[in-house]
Amino acid sequence: MSPESLSRGLFFEELRMVRLRQPFIFSALAFFLITTGFARNREKIKQLTPSAKGSTGLFNLFVADSLRQGEFSLGLSLTHFNREPGDLDFTLFPVSLTVGLHDRVEFFVSWEAHRQVDADAIRVDKIASGDPIVPARLSNSAGTVAFFNGAPFLDVGSGKGSGELWTGSKINLLSELQGDPLGLAIQPVIKLPLSDSRSRLLQGLTNGALEAGFDLILSKELPRGGTFTANYGYLFVGSSQDVKLQNRLNYGVGSAIPIGTGKIRTIVELVGSLFVGEGETGANPKSPLDLYLGLQISTSKWMSLSAAYNINLHSINPDLPQFGIQATDRSGWFFQMAFHRKINRAPTIRCDPEHSIVREGDSATVRVQITDSDDSFLSLTWRASSGHISQHGTTVVFDSTGLQAGKYTVSAEVGDGERTASCSTEITVEKR
Repeated sequence: MSPESLSRGLFFEELRMVRLRQPFIFSALAFFLITTGFARNREKIKQLTPSAKGSTGLFNLFVADSLRQGEFSLGLSLTHFNREPGDLDFTLFPVSLTVGLHDRVEFFVSWEAHRQVDADAIRVDKIASGDPIVPARLSNSAGTVAFFNGAPFLDVGSGKGSGELWTGSKINLLSELQGDPLGLAIQPVIKLPLSDSRSRLLQGLTNGALEAGFDLILSKELPRGGTFTANYGYLFVGSSQDVKLQNRLNYGVGSAIPIGTGKIRTIVELVGSLFVGEGETGANPKSPLDLYLGLQISTSKWMSLSAAYNINLHSINPDLPQFGIQATDRSGWFFQMAFHRKINRAPTIRCDPEHSIVREGDSATVRVQITDSDDSFLSLTWRASSGHISQHGTTVVFDSTGLQAGKYTVSAEVGDGERTASCSTEITVEKR
């Protein structure tokens, strides 16, 4: 082995050791924030929108709650981000469909209807027709082998076409809507390359490998209807063209904070990956770490719009002798238009009188128990067939002063703006 090859090998090994520590730092931060015990707020409908991968969440991260049975979302996204090495610019147009199979299980599929990969520092046209496909090389004087897992055989300056397909299901194990202290979900996922044709491999439209793994999702509601989420996942990546690609550990934390009435939410995400395991020499010299800052607007119950700016916080030093290429652009963006079918389920209410028989001039207390699976804004109205009532939230006091002996009805009605439910109880007034 030449001294230059040994030096490059030691360099990439040092990078891998440094990157191993990063996800654990973010995991510790996420665990601390989750366990600090934010207050619950049951007056805000959960705005579940699809992420870029289809599973409901923020921009790229997922939340533990799932669409309920019969609900679905269609997402049209457009995202641009940068990867190392070789100043790789990815522009993706994912089309996703998310369907609630059960109140705690959703299925999703996301297809890259269009993918464009631009490379400014990758050596192009190095593979002649009929030659075996080999990993990408940098356009430096040494032609160093260095590539990103997503486009390992790139051999053109710009590749365009349809990309890959992601699918999976989210299984909600704990939900704050059901009274649990936090949200927890497990999410098996699989990526299908669809086609590993020579043309698609050389254009960077696929890596030609099957990828499968899982995501662990922890979520916590914040005051005033906000959401905090932490994701931790692992992808097993197969080989392609006899080249061993590295496995991928994904991690991230994010939050959504409503503004005003809650139709607009500010979203912040910190999303990273760590490539682990044995791989071809030169694979993934820098694991990505992206910061997303943006807004999500619920224009109506059936439509939402999202927009964000992102910056890649991890980039290689182009002046290092192993690279000797131009610096990579760091900025990108994310847009999405999503259409939803949400089912509004009526709230339920039950009247519980403290005493159903009172004497003339005495009072009786009636309480109601209300549940609403939509977590909606609710209005409560009390009525009595006669007499005087004084309301105190979910409790009313019926005053029989001035009433003759007989039977009287106290009723309550709860509404969420679309559907209502009611209950009533009978109170008997006896002669003193």
